[in-house]
Amino acid sequence: MNNAMTALLAGSRLAGHTLQLTSGSQRTLAELFPAVEHISRFNLRSDVARSLLNNADHHLASVALPYALATHEDFVMASINLLRNEGIAIQTGGKPIKAWNMHTVLFDSAQHPRPTDWLESFDLLREIRNCTAHAGGKAQTRLTDHIAAMGTASITGWQRLNRQHPNDVVQAGTVRLIAEHIFTAFAVTKHLGREINAALAAAVPKTSWARIAVEDYQSTTSRVKNSSAWRRGLVGYARVNYGQAKLTENELEQAARTLNYWTLATWK
Repeated sequence: MNNAMTALLAGSRLAGHTLQLTSGSQRTLAELFPAVEHISRFNLRSDVARSLLNNADHHLASVALPYALATHEDFVMASINLLRNEGIAIQTGGKPIKAWNMHTVLFDSAQHPRPTDWLESFDLLREIRNCTAHAGGKAQTRLTDHIAAMGTASITGWQRLNRQHPNDVVQAGTVRLIAEHIFTAFAVTKHLGREINAALAAAVPKTSWARIAVEDYQSTTSRVKNSSAWRRGLVGYARVNYGQAKLTENELEQAARTLNYWTLATWK
């Protein structure tokens, strides 16, 4: 998703740069580039098209933020379900689990410290998304109140990522998105994802992680069970994809035997 959205952003710049070659032309893009698929849907003169492409950041960010946050929300909810399925009590405080409290529920349930500064940046992105999606881009009270309540560390972090103070998100009562907000959404959700991985690794028993890793590997591999290639593949797969759980080869072997994916007398 990160690469795809960055490709769109870079693509708008590349296209705008390319259209410099047609400066002064009165022909439309469909006339100039008839072989380009879908060009008729963007059939403008090159100067008009170039202006739109060079100012696409706000629109791309309006698409990227909901996409990034929705993907992350799905990951967080799945992680909470993993804890629940492992018999860990979910600390909801008697409230439904929503985007605004899902991180608190997860970290508290896993008994993992809350990454407060990053959560404040996430909630700022969430309020920006809400204004864009539900208020026509008008800055709502929840957004301005959140910015006013942000701590010094989270403000510094936001400035480092965006080269602007959080207050600059709102201009003349309207949310103004920039390209850096796209990268910030990816950076914040990536950092929180790593925190969640650490929380899950500590909270979920290693026997469960070994079982999950073996089942995951078996669902993706074409190697024959009980073969040395299957065994080596499992060890490598767990090291790359489940490194946070720090699974030993013995733990993987026991899980593979329990699941009847390895039935030979010896493991080697």
